[in-house]
Amino acid sequence: MAVRRARVGKKKHAWVKWVVALGVVVFLGLVFAASVGVGNWMLTQAEQYPAGEEQQSVQVPEQEIVAVGVSPIKASKYRLGARYYSYLNSGVRHLCAPLRDAQGVLAFSSEVCSHAGWDQNGSVNLETNAWELHQNGMYLCTYIEITGFAEENRAVSELVLSYEASLIAEAAASGVDEIFLTGISPTQANVTEIAQYVRRVKALAGDCAIGVMITPDVLLAAEYEVYMAAQLLSVCDFLVLDLREVPLKQAPKSETGAEGEEATEMQPLEETGKREMTVTYLMEHMQYDLVRYSPRLALTEQQSDTLDYIISKGYGNWVIIE
Repeated sequence: MAVRRARVGKKKHAWVKWVVALGVVVFLGLVFAASVGVGNWMLTQAEQYPAGEEQQSVQVPEQEIVAVGVSPIKASKYRLGARYYSYLNSGVRHLCAPLRDAQGVLAFSSEVCSHAGWDQNGSVNLETNAWELHQNGMYLCTYIEITGFAEENRAVSELVLSYEASLIAEAAASGVDEIFLTGISPTQANVTEIAQYVRRVKALAGDCAIGVMITPDVLLAAEYEVYMAAQLLSVCDFLVLDLREVPLKQAPKSETGAEGEEATEMQPLEETGKREMTVTYLMEHMQYDLVRYSPRLALTEQQSDTLDYIISKGYGNWVIIE
């Protein structure tokens, strides 16, 4: 009997081992399946979520109609602190003024400027100026040239860019309705750096709308099917298309160049492959880009014929600047 009990005990012990082994295998299988499931879920989330805020700022779907954070305006040229009653009498309700004068000196009294020791005329209280305009139903658009990116010394560049960002923040806090940045020359090499700076300015400006001025070549420039204009508009509220140096139409020229022959317009861009941009070409052949980005068109007072032509085409979003 003692021998028989020992055999039964051994069989029972072997059965327990198999159960334990099978349990371990099942457990490991469940762990593996769960790991694969979690991994797939995390991969799906990573694909759906932007790679990072910095990356998101410069990646916009090619065909997306980019949202614009401001309404169209028809702004006349204005100087901070100047009288505005004549504008009221003529029905003008939008004004556009530089925050720096032609010499680069700040055009309003600034605490930031005083602390930094930079030149300013100190004669205009921007907060009072903006308040008076608002009381009379006026909208104040302003702009400032950004010079920090032109500095070759990296440390000096950072200093100037920070100073200019502080000036923008101060102007925004004074009550201006919008500020757009000029003097920036976006390229495929620096568009990410510019976009990061614009986001930084936006964070300091609060509710004030921030825009970026671009040229027609930037409007059309793309890399990897992503347009630079879309990249910039993804981090600011609006774009301003600089047409100050763009002629209304192409200068006529003779087909043979012989004197006395009838002058003819140059062939369209698609046929020549390369041609100088004109306002007529922009308004007639680039309607999609105008609809996509809804840019403010920047003109000078001398471009009255160009403005008349733009109005005749039904476009109602522009600023008159220096």
